[in-house]
Amino acid sequence: MKYETLSRGEENEHGIVSAKEIVSVLKHIVENATRVALYYVDGSYFILTTLLGVSDKGLWLEQAANGLDNQRILESGNLLLVSTHLEVKVQFAANQIRGMEYQGYAAFHLPLPKTIYRLQRRESFRLDIPSAKPLCCIIPAGEPKSGQSCEVNLMDISAGGMKLTYAEGEAELVQGKTYENCQIKLHDMGTISVTIIVRSLFSLPTKSGQAVKRAGCQFINLSGSANILLQRYINSMQRLKNSF
Repeated sequence: MKYETLSRGEENEHGIVSAKEIVSVLKHIVENATRVALYYVDGSYFILTTLLGVSDKGLWLEQAANGLDNQRILESGNLLLVSTHLEVKVQFAANQIRGMEYQGYAAFHLPLPKTIYRLQRRESFRLDIPSAKPLCCIIPAGEPKSGQSCEVNLMDISAGGMKLTYAEGEAELVQGKTYENCQIKLHDMGTISVTIIVRSLFSLPTKSGQAVKRAGCQFINLSGSANILLQRYINSMQRLKNSF
């Protein structure tokens, strides 16, 4: 688990600043006992540790078995932490570390970070939507020819975007156009609101003579909470697929 140096654009794209979302991500790491790499001395050294607990005030990490490592960590001004959340790398910087006991463990305490980075890349895994459990995207009024909101089926979805399919006349999407407040219901996991831009659009002829359209859409500034919910859905569907 290597710490990545991010550009300003990547920081804006992947940063989570909501304290509620940050606590949620870190609690998931605690509950799953996911390993954490703690880098110290300007990233020159690291230990693998465990996140013991999280609150809205801070977090607790298990200390190393080596006392010299612990002393160096406590003397380090800046620390870097890397872990994974729902198979996606998470990293953040920290300081103001203190040594203390936590539920019987020798622990480090750190203030809750103001920002964490969840490095979900555009080229992330793309899930084909099973016909037995279809997904639909509701595009707000004004887009279909009728002037009413339209419901369009998804062919696949990832953290970066989705592919839509619809019969000609059901909707009138325009390549290069942005559509805000589109709703995708992820079954019993909840609904996410997304802004999309149509990157590609093409028609396929059918035997009936009515064209079927395909629209490749990219998510724009997907929120941290929507990203997390979407990743949970994708992972859940993958586990279901692998169980057969």
